Amino acid sequence: MIRKWKRLYLQIALSVLISAGCFTAAGCGRNNPQAPEETVRGFEEQSLGAAENSEKETEKENGETEETGEDAAKEAETEKEPVITAVNGDVPPEEAYLGGAMLQLLDCADGSQNLSCVFQTKDGSVIVIDGGRNTDAPHLIDVVQSMGGRVSAWLITHPHDDHAGALMNILNQDPIPIEIDAVYYSFLDVEYYEKGENLGRVDFLKDLLQSFQNIEPEKLHTPLQQGMEIQVDDVVITVMNEPFACLENTFNNSSVGYRLDVNGKRILFLGDMGWQAGENIRKVCSPEDLKADVVQMSHHGQDGVEKDVYEVIAPEICLWPTPQWLWDNEKDGVAGAGSFKTLIVREWMESLGVKYNLCIKDGDQILK
Repeated sequence: MIRKWKRLYLQIALSVLISAGCFTAAGCGRNNPQAPEETVRGFEEQSLGAAENSEKETEKENGETEETGEDAAKEAETEKEPVITAVNGDVPPEEAYLGGAMLQLLDCADGSQNLSCVFQTKDGSVIVIDGGRNTDAPHLIDVVQSMGGRVSAWLITHPHDDHAGALMNILNQDPIPIEIDAVYYSFLDVEYYEKGENLGRVDFLKDLLQSFQNIEPEKLHTPLQQGMEIQVDDVVITVMNEPFACLENTFNNSSVGYRLDVNGKRILFLGDMGWQAGENIRKVCSPEDLKADVVQMSHHGQDGVEKDVYEVIAPEICLWPTPQWLWDNEKDGVAGAGSFKTLIVREWMESLGVKYNLCIKDGDQILK
């Protein structure tokens, strides 16, 4: 019915134009040098120009169809830059952002915060960053086994249970359920952690070191030196720093940063660096070394490094190992009522023009 009224309207308009003596084969608006582009475009949107409509009617008679709104939407979609596919997200994986490689940021099994990241090269080798809590071990094992069951390089940022608890769990199993070729880490001396602001984490550190005895000594790579490079297929892993010795927030500030260079993209992991470590990493690394396309948000996106560090990194994608309650700064179920700085950091990222935020509040996240 709408098409019939449109056709009737066009026939009337055509008759008026012809009777006025101003119609040409190309259409009035197009032959008027004074007609602004905007005006011509508006005319085309309403009537498509008498001649163009005539051509489209001819096309219909010949069995050809005009572009539909759905076709236009598909064409517009191709002009976007979708680079992310999230398990519980809605961004389609139309472009290989990592050139055939894949990164998975794994959700925490008990609704807490963690850092568990699994990276698979385009040739199939697996790199694990931290691994998460003790309770995260089963899911992590399943993911690794789905990729062949072998980890080429396991990178530990710092010895805290929500980062290395899953690895300790796995190493304490008999037999160890997955193959691990190499574990990379650098810790401060136990005595320094005991002397610093350790928040009761020293026992976990000792238990983790004990679990390392369950793996062949040649597979343990420590200490790490700044600038050290680890090659896994076509991925180059760069050790960004040696653990910083800070009496404040000692465990978190001892985080070792790792940068993965893969297929022209850079992914930077900061662990749980606090503001002191953020100042230090800016001193020991050049701006060019810190610059990355993807960054793991320090200390789960709150009370970590300051905005000036993220400004240097200038990421377009942020990895948030952050549950819903922390993302919303909740207290007693009320969003925004807590003492966490997550909302502030989210504002930083928005001001820096970050395109995508991948957050475990939405479940496992995948970037490929």
